[in-house]
Formats: sequence, structure tokens, C-alpha cells
Amino acid sequence: MSAGTLTLTNNSASVVGNGTSFTTELTAADFIVVTVGGVSYTLPVKTVDSTTALTLVSNYTGPTQSGAAWYAVPRVAMNLVTAALVAQSAEALRGLNYDKQNWQQIFSGTGTATIKLPDGSAFTGPTWNSFTTALNSKADKVDGAVPLSQGGTGAPTVAGARTNLGLGDSAVRNVGTAAGTVAAGDDSRIVNSLRKDQAGTMSQPIYSNFLSANGFMLEKNSTAVSQSGSNYYNRFARVFSRFSDASFEIDHFESPGNYYAARIIVYSSYQNSQLASFEMRHTGIGVSQGGWQTFSDRRIKTNLVPVEKPLEKMKLIRGYTWDRLDSAPSGRGFIAQEVAKAFPEAVSVGGSATLKTGEKIDDILTPDTYGVAAALHHEAILALMDKIEALTTRVDKIEGGSVTIHPGS
Repeated sequence: MSAGTLTLTNNSASVVGNGTSFTTELTAADFIVVTVGGVSYTLPVKTVDSTTALTLVSNYTGPTQSGAAWYAVPRVAMNLVTAALVAQSAEALRGLNYDKQNWQQIFSGTGTATIKLPDGSAFTGPTWNSFTTALNSKADKVDGAVPLSQGGTGAPTVAGARTNLGLGDSAVRNVGTAAGTVAAGDDSRIVNSLRKDQAGTMSQPIYSNFLSANGFMLEKNSTAVSQSGSNYYNRFARVFSRFSDASFEIDHFESPGNYYAARIIVYSSYQNSQLASFEMRHTGIGVSQGGWQTFSDRRIKTNLVPVEKPLEKMKLIRGYTWDRLDSAPSGRGFIAQEVAKAFPEAVSVGGSATLKTGEKIDDILTPDTYGVAAALHHEAILALMDKIEALTTRVDKIEGGSVTIHPGS
């Protein structure tokens, strides 16, 4: 911004400055730029009369204004602006001429047209004539049959179109559940069925030759089953396999108010006579009519060593009754830590339990109660029998007078 301010008078070529130095900032043919009422005026200078007075080339056409700020624009700068404006205008006109030529080629040319851009680059594209020529060569979509190769059916009739497209008779059937219709994707018969590799809800039993030998059934939510005339349990689900002379069942059931259990049942035939039942109850107890047996054949064992010092080991292990800190019922037996003192190899580590307080106990110790009790008690009894026999022999000798009893002996 130049020094001082200007006073401009409407329809006058005289400009008066206040605090200006026109003689040092301007020469004839320079320009001053001033903004009055939001409008910028670029005014050419005719003569510089003094440091505070100059004359314009033409009268000022704006409103009278005093104290206006101003800028001095040298003639050289204005010439550069004018030259740039001429160059830009020429470039714009060149672009308009290109546009007219380009559109003339597109509308009146054939084949492809070369489109020129204002920066001198060019590219080619189809003309309007090439579009109409291509459309005229397309198949008639109104009369006749559109070939398959051009996206049609190759036939003027519906039946012929289905044949050419390889469509079966289901293409003309309506969606429904009655005979002669096709099923929709949300048909309940499909949605509610069990599908391969997908989850499904089973509402009816699944049978496979169930009424004959080698039959199979998968069933859920069975009704309450009675036994001996009274309600015995509610069966939730079962798998039943039938053979000619025996049947097998795996089920999940509830004894109302008592317990839940998973069970394996063996029948003599089709549920005519129950031969065996094995229950695994939610209390952690296993139940069967017989007993659980393990292999104990000498032929499959080695390093047979009788339990040593059985009477001493008997004192290390006590028999207890207890209440559980978790949800299991009360019980009786050995404590794993005591068994480990006498038979460390008879105690295994594994599993976890959550107490009623919420505390979780990991690495639960589990003793081989049956094996330890059988081996230890039997050997302890044998040891006691030896002691009894020795004492009996001694008593017999005393009563026969063959033994002299000394005081303190």
C-alpha cells in the first residue's frame, strides 16, 4: 500500500493527495488502484503535478471519496498484466475453436474422431455415426428371434426359448406346497429340516429302517416315560439302534426331583427286556445293575510285588465320610493326599472343581480307591492272620505246659 490517502471527485480528472509523494512513486502512464464503496478502480495517470496532486487520463466515474487508501502500479507491471490477459484470452479462444472442431467431427464424421485438447494433446474416440452403424447391425429385438450368441433365446416361442436355454418344466411352475408346485427358499419344510454342515432344529424323530433289524432312530424331547405304572423319568433325547436279537439305546433323562443322567441301555430285543443299564449322573456317580470291572489278568502284568509293610501303611490312610465344598453330594472313602503317602503312584492329577464360594481348584488329586483298598486291606488281613497264627501257636504251647513264662516276657 502506498503512502498517504487520496481525495477523488466524481467526474473530475484531478486527484488530491494527503501525505503522498506522487513525484517519487508515480510517473506519467503509471496507474493508481483505489477501492471506493467496495468497488476497485484502476485509474491511468496522465501527469504528476506535485507530490500531492496529479491528473488522470480520464475523469473519475465513481462517487466522491476522501481519505481513500491507494496502490501505485507501475506501467511495466500493467503491461505484463495486459500481455498475460492477451495470452490467456488467446488460449481460451483456441480451446473454444478446438471444441467446435471436436463436436463437428463427432456429429458429422465417420469411424473415429481425433479430439484435440487446449494443451495440445489429443485422443481418439468413436463418432456418432459409428454408434448408429453399430446399433443398426444389432439383432432386431421386435421381430424374429434374437440368437443365443447375441444374448437372446434363439426362439420366437416360450417353449422354444426354454428348450434352447436348457430349462426344465420347473421354470413354469408356481411356488407353493401343493403337488405340481416348487418350494421357495424360505419354505418351512426346507428351513426346519436338518441340512448337511448346517445347524437345524429337529421337531420329529429321524428313522432309518427302525421297524426292522439293523434299524436306527434319533429322537429328542420325548414325552414322560412310565415304568411299573408310575412316572419314572422324563427323557429329553435318545439314540436307538436295533438289531435282530438285541437293541441299544443312549439317552439323556431326568428323574424328577432327584437327578439328571446320561445312560446306555442294552435290551434283549426291541425294548422287550432290559439286560443292562449304565448311568452317569450329574452328581458324578455311576450306576449299573452289575459293577465296573477292569482287566486284571496275570498274563498282561509284570513286576508283581505284594504290598510291603501293609500294617504300617494302613495307619497312613484313614476312612472318612465328608460333605463336599462344591456341588457334588456327600461321600465316603479315602483322601488323596493320605493315599499318596503310601502309594504315590496310585494318585493321578487332573481336572478342576469350582467351590460354592466361586473359588476354582485346579489339578485335582484322584486316588485309585478301589485298587488301593483291595490290595492294602487284603495284604493287611494276611499280615494280621500271620500274627494271629503265631499267637495261637504260642497260646497252645503255654496251655500245654511246654512254654515257661518268665516275668516280663
